[in-house]
Amino acid sequence: MMLVECFGALLVLFIPIVCSLSSSCFYLPNIALRGGNYDEFPATDIEQCCVDCARNPCCLAYTFDAVKHRCYMKSAIVDSYKTSSMTSGLKANSNNGQGCSLRNIRIHGGTAQTIKLQRTEDCLQYCTSYGIFSWSPPNKDSGEQNGDCSCMSRISSLEYSFGSRSAIIPTVSNLDLN
Repeated sequence: MMLVECFGALLVLFIPIVCSLSSSCFYLPNIALRGGNYDEFPATDIEQCCVDCARNPCCLAYTFDAVKHRCYMKSAIVDSYKTSSMTSGLKANSNNGQGCSLRNIRIHGGTAQTIKLQRTEDCLQYCTSYGIFSWSPPNKDSGEQNGDCSCMSRISSLEYSFGSRSAIIPTVSNLDLN
């Protein structure tokens, strides 16, 4: 009898964890990520990919193929392409699971604002109200001091770009300022 009570208590504890993990997914509809596959498995929906990625420290992102019903787990991203049969996702890894920070990844999207700024942190501050930013350092041969900062509200593609920093920024109401 005591074993049944313990098992029931464990089930109650695991259910909220799965819900909270799946609630911190950043989905990219109609985008497939290329490169960096370290695992794949059968899945009925993208939430399974998100939960598995959240549990695995190697995971950066994932792509769900709705036709093959498979998750492709990613430890790196080379680039992306548009396809109606796939949805990708990025692991929430900043601001207590409310944001996503990416190194060496350039995000492209409906760019609302572009500006030259010297540091990633300046770009983040400048783009806070847009929800997404991407900053790339200047080319070494250019003599420029400032990098390219792009602010956007949606993502159309991602690509590997050494030195770039990008992020999905949590809304101000979700930021933990304490």
